[in-house]
Amino acid sequence: MKFQDIDFKSDRPVAVKLRKPSPMLPKFQLKILSKAIIASTVIILLGFSASSWQPAAKIANSTPKSARLHYSLALPKSEITLEHEIAKLVQPIDDNDWKIITIESGDTLARIFSAVGISAATTHAIATLNEHTKSFRTIQPGQKIHILQDDQNRLRMMKYVPDITRTLVIQRNEDQSFSSKIINYKLDAFPVYREGVIKNSLFEAAAEANIPQNIIMEMANIFGWDIDFSLDIRMGDRFGVVYNELYKNGVKIRNGQILAAEFINDGRRYKAVYYTDPQGNGNYFTEDGKSMRKAFLRSPVKFSRISSRFSKKRWHPVLSGWRSHKGVDYAAARGTPIRASGDGKVSFAGNKGGLGRAIFIQHGGRYTTVYGHLNAYAKGVRKGKKVKQGQIIGYVGSSGLATGPHLHYEFRVNGVHRNPLTVRLPEAKPVNPTYRDHFAKNTRAYLSMLQIMGSTLAINSY
Repeated sequence: MKFQDIDFKSDRPVAVKLRKPSPMLPKFQLKILSKAIIASTVIILLGFSASSWQPAAKIANSTPKSARLHYSLALPKSEITLEHEIAKLVQPIDDNDWKIITIESGDTLARIFSAVGISAATTHAIATLNEHTKSFRTIQPGQKIHILQDDQNRLRMMKYVPDITRTLVIQRNEDQSFSSKIINYKLDAFPVYREGVIKNSLFEAAAEANIPQNIIMEMANIFGWDIDFSLDIRMGDRFGVVYNELYKNGVKIRNGQILAAEFINDGRRYKAVYYTDPQGNGNYFTEDGKSMRKAFLRSPVKFSRISSRFSKKRWHPVLSGWRSHKGVDYAAARGTPIRASGDGKVSFAGNKGGLGRAIFIQHGGRYTTVYGHLNAYAKGVRKGKKVKQGQIIGYVGSSGLATGPHLHYEFRVNGVHRNPLTVRLPEAKPVNPTYRDHFAKNTRAYLSMLQIMGSTLAINSY
């Protein structure tokens, strides 16, 4: 087979019909024709080069079929882009560039931004950005806002410190939108132990023992289901408390929560420890895992005195006659907050004869509490409204048949009046049995601190 018989588009040999060769041109004519073609090509290439080529042109590696030419072309100068502008914004920040504004009474975010030249559009964008920036609706006098602006007074970055443990940071992004994040600062907790002896009052004993007021108030709330601190306190009662002190960079910031506490009242010992279960639910329990909470508060008014007790026969100061008194009267200043003694639903809120302005709360199927002689109702309290234990429902007054401001409080079981001071209150749920080992392990250290001083309290309380 001859090479003329091969089809270069296929691997199969094919039969090819050969045409008779055309008469060949003389050699002289062929030479002239070749030179003319080469000259024309050179002229065309030189003309193209003069108009658009760069001097340095190179031939890239060519395939067997064709040669490809690659040329270096000059590109136009790049314009200043948004990225270049944003790059300026992320340069290191000098502390002197920040404006620090101390919030004053009556200030709003709009007023603060306007004072430093930030546009109303930016104010709206920040105020409606997300849940984080809703905190600007409740800014308080004395808080600080740090503002960083560019040379056109546009907001570049800002920081708002609502408290010592959190900072809200807002910054402008590359696409000119805003984003925010919360930075949380962890405080170092150190447990401390304090104890006191009551000589005149609980608060005096706390002050003498260098126990902060908020800690003693919290302790009173913990034991408030078992001890009426307006009536039951006796001279010689003793107490001890373990609580956290919170520090930042070696400086005390504030007091933390109570970890464990003990109170010996009239010779009877009460002990409580704080426990958080694996589900994150925390509360105070006795050392054997029973809840310190009861379904009801013993007293719906904090630290008041009793002006009239539960009695089947009492001289009524207004009606001037002997009548039963089926509740307890707590004398207190007009406007003193009244708390719901337990979770429930308001079954009545309005005027009720001699009780004046009154609230009835139904607690499940068995229990009802009554609050009378109110000066006013708390906002939102009305018939059918659900309330939580400790929630403020009204304020002490003297409406109805009353000679002075006080709260008339009743406790009913299946419709029968019971003495609120002595009735046995139902308990809340204890520690889940499946968490008993976890409870013992996580409360042992704090109970041990109380145990160390427990013998001293027991000996000295008699």
